[in-house]
Amino acid sequence: MAKPFSTAAKADELRRLNWALAAHARSSAALIHARTFEELVAGVCRAIVGDDDYMLAAAGLIEDGPGDPVRMVAGAGGAVAYLDGLRLSDSDTSSEGPVGRAIASGEPWIMRDARDEPAHAPWRKRALAFGMRSSVTVPFSRDGRVVGILKVYSGKPDAFGARELQVFVQLARELAFALGMLEERAHRHEAETARRAAEERAQESLAELARAARVVSLGAFAASLAHEVNQPVSAIMANSEAALRWLDKTPSNVEEVRAALRRIVRDAERTGAVVGRTRGMLTKDLGERRPLDIGPIIEETLQFTQSQQRRAQVRAELAVAGGLPQVLADPVQVQQVLVNLITNAIDAMRTVTGRRRILRASAGLCDEGMIKISIADTGTGIGESTAEHVFDHLFTTKRDGVGLGLPICRSIVETHGGRIQMRGNTPFGTVFSFTLPAALPEAG
Repeated sequence: MAKPFSTAAKADELRRLNWALAAHARSSAALIHARTFEELVAGVCRAIVGDDDYMLAAAGLIEDGPGDPVRMVAGAGGAVAYLDGLRLSDSDTSSEGPVGRAIASGEPWIMRDARDEPAHAPWRKRALAFGMRSSVTVPFSRDGRVVGILKVYSGKPDAFGARELQVFVQLARELAFALGMLEERAHRHEAETARRAAEERAQESLAELARAARVVSLGAFAASLAHEVNQPVSAIMANSEAALRWLDKTPSNVEEVRAALRRIVRDAERTGAVVGRTRGMLTKDLGERRPLDIGPIIEETLQFTQSQQRRAQVRAELAVAGGLPQVLADPVQVQQVLVNLITNAIDAMRTVTGRRRILRASAGLCDEGMIKISIADTGTGIGESTAEHVFDHLFTTKRDGVGLGLPICRSIVETHGGRIQMRGNTPFGTVFSFTLPAALPEAG
């Protein structure tokens, strides 16, 4: 009689081994394809209960908060209704309960028969009502800390042998590994979402800065235009009144009237030139980069700021190296940079006394095919503590400044592929320099 018993035992062992291999294969597929931990747990539990010996498989995570320290995530099997309303509370997670023993020891805990296992007493009636006789609780850990459990229930007493336990332990390890991977994936997703949101906020901020810079620039244009136009208009009014007086005389002095009218025509043409120059600076297409001569751009910008130079008693000098190649740039944006730097240079010299106020604009060729444009002043200079912040957004030393001019200048220059720098002038003042790429000659 011993031989048949041995054959049956071997057959049962072989069946269990085949189940273990099949369960592990099915679980591996779930581990690969799951997108969430709940989906992963459900897949692993379905793989376990594929054998008729197991009525229920479930997994839970340990929570730090009060109440239910183990939250059952998902389960599968014919007795899955057992999980409805199941509370693995402090009584079970104490050292006396099955879950508590597994968590405390970090080792699997087997309940061999629900009918006579003292540790399972609080759940005996419920388990037997579902036909469950034995179970195994397998903890899984991350970084040396138990973070969850895998529980498997059988309708047979003492249903968990060494091979099955080995499979459950391996599945629990894979659950822990997958949990870490999914959490890391979620963290990466959150980080990517935060990065994109930050980029969107940065783009919005840049757009706001650009709009603010346009408002500031338009204000500067309007102030300069008003001052430039005011002088010829005043002259036109004065000459008109003079012409009327010469006409009222008896006899009328026609020659004086003619001379006054010629002056009126001259001043009207001057007004038209001022308006035309300003309109040209404002209406050129933004973002249009083309080869252009930098010398005329600097000269035009100096002319545009002549009224500010006169009011501040500043003398402007221009030095452009001969044979300078063209730059590849947007003329409007380059003028925006020049207007800002020239205006800053003029402002830096308003309070200077005891020496000449000289604004020197220059352009020359520098290394690596770049054109260097410099605006130097003989003003009060910039201290070291201030110098490291001059290109920061919203940083300003002017009482009425908004701290946008130099950051916008840097953005424009760097977008063109150049660099903007600041250094002290000798013996007084400051030099702001920026580079622009030279336009490549067209192939013949």
